[in-house]
Amino acid sequence: MKTLIKAIAAGVCIAMGGIIYLTLENRIAGSFLFSIGLFTIYTFGFNLYTGKICYIVHEGPSYLKTVLIVYIGNLIGTLGSGLIFRHTKLVKLVEHATEIVDLKLTDTLFSTFVMAFMCGVLMCIAVVGFQTVKDDVGKHLALILPIMVFILSGFEHSIADMFYFTMAGAWSLKAVLYMLVISLGNMVGASMIPAIKKVYKEDFPCSH
Repeated sequence: MKTLIKAIAAGVCIAMGGIIYLTLENRIAGSFLFSIGLFTIYTFGFNLYTGKICYIVHEGPSYLKTVLIVYIGNLIGTLGSGLIFRHTKLVKLVEHATEIVDLKLTDTLFSTFVMAFMCGVLMCIAVVGFQTVKDDVGKHLALILPIMVFILSGFEHSIADMFYFTMAGAWSLKAVLYMLVISLGNMVGASMIPAIKKVYKEDFPCSH
């Protein structure tokens, strides 16, 4: 239950970052401020799917259950936030969210997977960097810069997309298919660097 609650909180944090991004016309400023969601999650120890999957190759099979619980919690947090925001003055952002989602759902599944893979790589850099870099300035740059890069590059973040899909009211069987592809792409991408480290028997920080 504790894992689930922390995952729901993380979903709310991502929704908060998503709202900031939808609000600002300047994409650079939006991508920078979106990182408040990730900053909050890793400062307070909440559970985010795209962070937890960085450690899959170094954990046992039971860890997959934790990842699934976190994924469900993130889904609850983003869906709940999106539904609530649609009944506030933030409903004005639905049009922008719809434009973003329409672009995502017209992409090919192969392209979507690649975009999600690259986001996974950048999320691994951000999460592990924030947790391991000792210098205060360096650890925050390690978190913020990869986030800005994945947003400005159009890479796909599964949990953020859950929020955008909800805000746009765009959930459908097609949307679910794309979400599964994005979630898988994030997992494969986030596992790449840890897998390389494991093959060459180099140390990798634990997930705790």
